[in-house]
Amino acid sequence: MQQMFRQVEQQQRLIEELQNKIEHLQANVQPKTVIEKIEYHFDQLKIETLEGTLQIGLTPNGSDLSDVGDLYTQKTNTEDPILHTLHTFMTEDIPHWMAQYIRDHDLNVSEQHQQQIVADVQKQLSQRVEYYKNQDTEMDATAVVHQIQTEIRSSIAQYLDTFQGDDFE
Repeated sequence: MQQMFRQVEQQQRLIEELQNKIEHLQANVQPKTVIEKIEYHFDQLKIETLEGTLQIGLTPNGSDLSDVGDLYTQKTNTEDPILHTLHTFMTEDIPHWMAQYIRDHDLNVSEQHQQQIVADVQKQLSQRVEYYKNQDTEMDATAVVHQIQTEIRSSIAQYLDTFQGDDFE
């Protein structure tokens, strides 16, 4: 009995040690990227990999944005009930929907990548609302919300269907 009790205690200490290591590793997972000045010499430019912010079809065609940076400098008006509804949808509904979609299609997408997709789409919401308001001034708020929600699900599904999966190396 004493030998089994010692083994249980030893295993409990090992479990606690492993849990502490996991917590320590998870705390240090957030990679930080600092990009300083970039100078392009187009005659010498060779693209081997292309990485950046995911734009999944929510930027309106013919928008009056003069620069891609304008997408991220505009402030979100959370007092707008449409935007408030869509932000709630993005934080409460989409993560669950996306997790279910990933399970149903047996995809390999990390939690961090899923959060990045949600964040990228959220950055585009105010432009999308303005696009639909300008496109059809008779469209009511419920129709705008429904249209954008459908577009978000469709765009994320299309992206995930073509996604090759996260590498866990």
